Amino acid sequence: MSDYASPSKTRLWLDGDAFRAPAGTALPADIFASALAGWDAFGGIKAGFSRETSQDNTNLTIWNKKGTYRQKKGEKTETIKLRPVDVSKATALTLLQGGSIAETSTGSGIWEWIEGTDENFAFICRVQDGSEWKAFYLKKSTLANKPPETMDGEDLEGWDIEIIDLVPDDGSLSIRKFTSSNPLA
Repeated sequence: MSDYASPSKTRLWLDGDAFRAPAGTALPADIFASALAGWDAFGGIKAGFSRETSQDNTNLTIWNKKGTYRQKKGEKTETIKLRPVDVSKATALTLLQGGSIAETSTGSGIWEWIEGTDENFAFICRVQDGSEWKAFYLKKSTLANKPPETMDGEDLEGWDIEIIDLVPDDGSLSIRKFTSSNPLA
């Protein structure tokens, strides 16, 4: 039995939020605040989110050496996947990709979703376990692909979206991670 295991240092992220703002929007002074001024909330998110990193790696060998001698690494791509289930302003703006929503005629009560071609935006997602928090901030990101819409009576309507981080115009880090405690302390 381990003498080093500590349940107080494990996390079960049970609550979370995601927000979006115009690309380049600065990191809030408190990324864990209950309200983030200038940021639109996605609302309900089914089962949190996932962050994935992908990178192509090529093993290079030489004749007189067994195994890998050196490795050539490609560019890293970071993505965050989530499933908003509320038709919030943030969800609509993300799905519209820079487009708009317009009433078909004044007073008709019928609204047409007019998709744009692409749009960049800032993005924050965060999760909570009791008093512990973790968050990711992307100063500049974009929707990877237009997600399918499924209305089947089996599940909540929602959109499985994938957000790709983009290198900000100022060259700063493209994705930043924050926690409410320091495990190295």
